[in-house]
This record gives sequence, C-alpha cells and structure tokens, in this order.
Amino acid sequence: MLDCSSMDSLPDYSSLGLPTERDGMEQFDHLQAYRRLGPIYQLQFRGERHVVIAGMEANEAAWRNPDQWSYHEALVPFREIMGPSHVTQLDGDPHRRKRRNLRNGFAMSAVARHLPVIDAVLRKEFARACGQPVRLHDFFMTALTQANSKTVLHCELNTEALAHFIAFEEEFISGTILGEARHGHYARPSFVAHREFVFGFLRELVSGRLAGETQPDSFQDMINDRRERGEPVELDELIPEAYLLLMAGTGNTAKMLNCGLQHLLANPSWLGLLEEELSGYRVDQFMAGMGAFPRLKATLMEMERMFPAAPILSRVVEIPFQFSGFELPRGTRVLHLQTLPHFLEEVYDEPYRFDPSRWIDREYPKKAHGTFGGSTHICLGMNLVRIHSPVAIANLLRDYRVSLGGDPDIVVNLNYGVPQTAHLTAHWTRRILTNPLAAPAPVAQT
Repeated sequence: MLDCSSMDSLPDYSSLGLPTERDGMEQFDHLQAYRRLGPIYQLQFRGERHVVIAGMEANEAAWRNPDQWSYHEALVPFREIMGPSHVTQLDGDPHRRKRRNLRNGFAMSAVARHLPVIDAVLRKEFARACGQPVRLHDFFMTALTQANSKTVLHCELNTEALAHFIAFEEEFISGTILGEARHGHYARPSFVAHREFVFGFLRELVSGRLAGETQPDSFQDMINDRRERGEPVELDELIPEAYLLLMAGTGNTAKMLNCGLQHLLANPSWLGLLEEELSGYRVDQFMAGMGAFPRLKATLMEMERMFPAAPILSRVVEIPFQFSGFELPRGTRVLHLQTLPHFLEEVYDEPYRFDPSRWIDREYPKKAHGTFGGSTHICLGMNLVRIHSPVAIANLLRDYRVSLGGDPDIVVNLNYGVPQTAHLTAHWTRRILTNPLAAPAPVAQT
C-alpha cells in the first residue's frame, strides 16, 4: 500500500491530451479518463489539485463512512447563504441531529400522505396551461412549488412571491459551483432582492408558527416533534428548514422531467405502452407504491439515470482513508464522480440510449445509481422528487397529447456543476376520452 507521500504519483488527467474546457466552462472527459487511468486520478481544477474518484468502487468507498468527509469545508456556499445550521454543510453528530429533526418533513410517509393534494394541484396547473406554449422547465418548477405550498409548507404564494422564490433557488444553486466567482454572483442587486424577499417572507411565516399559529402541514409536524423531544425550536434554525420544505427538489425535478420528456416523446413504441398503462391512473393507487405502474417506474428510473442533477460532488477529506492503492490525506480536495457508473457499458447495456425497458424485471447494483448520493448524506429532497415525478407524468400522459417545439441538443454531461438543462417549449391538448371510467376526478380545492 502506498503512503501519503505517494499522492504525487497519482495518474494525471493532463497526460491524456483530453479536453479541459468547452464553451468557456471547465469540461473534462471523465469517462475516457476513467477508462485509461482507472478509478483514481488527479487534475488541476480552478487553480488547485483535485483528486477524482470514480466508478462503483468509488461510490462504495465514499458512502461507507460519511464522517471521513468534511461537508463543512466542501460546501461553504450553503453556509454563506443559508446559514450555519443548514443541513447540507453539517458534519457528524450535528448532521445526524439535523436529519432527525427534519425527518417528519422529508420521510416518504410524511410526503406520501399529501399525494391527493399534490395530484389536484398538478392537474389544475396542467389544465391551466392547456392549449398554449409553455417553457417546460419553468412550468414544472412553478407547478411543483405550488404543490409544496399546499402540502408540506402551507403558505400563500402570489405571482410575485413565486417569481422571487424560483429565481432565488435557481440563482443560488447555480452560484454554488462558481468557486470564488460566487461572491460577485451573489452580490448582484437582483439576487440580493430575491434573497431579501425570500427570507423576509419565511421569517414572517415562521414567527407566526412560533407565536401559536398552526397548519396541517409537514412543517408543523416537524415543530411538534421537536418540542415533544425537548429539542430547541429556534427562529433562525427553522427559517432555512422552511425553505427546504418549499423548494427542495423542485429545480432538479423540473430539469429531469424537462430533459426526459424529450427522449420519451421520441420513443413512440415505449410511449404508447406507457400511455396505455396510465389510461386508468388514479392517485390513490400510488399510496401502496408503484407496483401497479412498472412502466412508469422504469421510465422515471431511466430519466434519473440519464439526467442526474449533480453528476459530480465536491468533497474534502476529513479522516484519511485508502482507495485503490492510495491513501487520501486530510484536506485532500476530491471530485466524486458518483454518476459515472450510469454510463458504463459493463453496467448498463448501451448506456447512452434512453431505454426504460432495461428496468423491467431487472435490478441493478445500488452503487451503480448515484443520482441522489448515498449513506446518511443522501439527497434530502429525494422522496419529494419520487412523489412529484410520477404524479406529474401520470397526469400529463393520461389527460393530454404532448408535443415539443424545436429540437435542442440535450447531451449527457458528467462535469462538475453542469446539470442537464434545456429550455424546451411544450404544448399539450386534452385527449378525447373513450372510456368514461378513466376520466379524472374533479379538481379538489387546494
């Protein structure tokens, strides 16, 4: 086994003559590097040496012991913008305590009980947009935020408030991957205005709850649980938690559905089978899981595989550990390619082909699916994504015929901070129902 000083002998990306930039952004060909250099190599990234770890063996090593990483060091932008108690940048026991405090807001059981209202809100939003061109990503992000405002965090969002929250989320997340350039990004007057509105809105909402106002939502469940267990209930800690409930997962889900629908609509044979499966969809069927909808589940798993929102995650080593013949010392900056296995032929046959049928009657190794990360730092909004996505697709394909304008180039991207996105324009018209039993129920009041 090599000792710490041997880190200088790591294979170097620069030796391959592969690209390091495209369209003015850092763009590395990590798949070729993995093939030629193996599961660990080094590269220069924003003026510093980073160690890249990739493949299923890297996922196993990265997720085995979450305490070996310093999330506090690696995810500074979350602390700067969301405050020192934000879950994403906590480590060790403080992180475990925070996840327990958030459990009643983000556990699958906590989210699934809101299925009827989520379904009603999305049906209403689809009906409102029927017959007119919409920017698909913007539509989904707006509709999902509205659904959250009627379920997990009850609040009234008018057009102005929605615009502030959505713009803040998109600009905040895009700034987290800019390195030192984020300071200028976050200092822009437009972002400052969005931030002031969002945190002012939430401060008023949380203050009301602490003063005795109650709502039948997940946020109230979190507060009640914390009080019952004798945990502190503090305004400044609850504000970013309220934000997470309202916005967690909305942008990533919108991007995934935006990209995935283009591939789905370009696959008429699979689309026809999926439409057949969804013709009698009722939301109450989801209360027992997705067993009745194997094609829908397969479709969403394939969208998750091909269009992960965070292809690479930045890490900093806290406790030295060994990987693939090297010991990574404390302070090593690491780029973890958690989704690279999505595109390995030895795992997924023809990995660059959108093929939901690959998921029918087949299980893949858990370490081969890195969309939401793993271990105790697995994506907090995962359950929201996996509730919102099937309800959105089921309603859209059951009730409407969908077309997309233009043919933008959406390519798989494995680079840090470059999530999949394309501004597609969509148009849908209502289907003529031949089976009255398949007609959706009237939209509930939300």
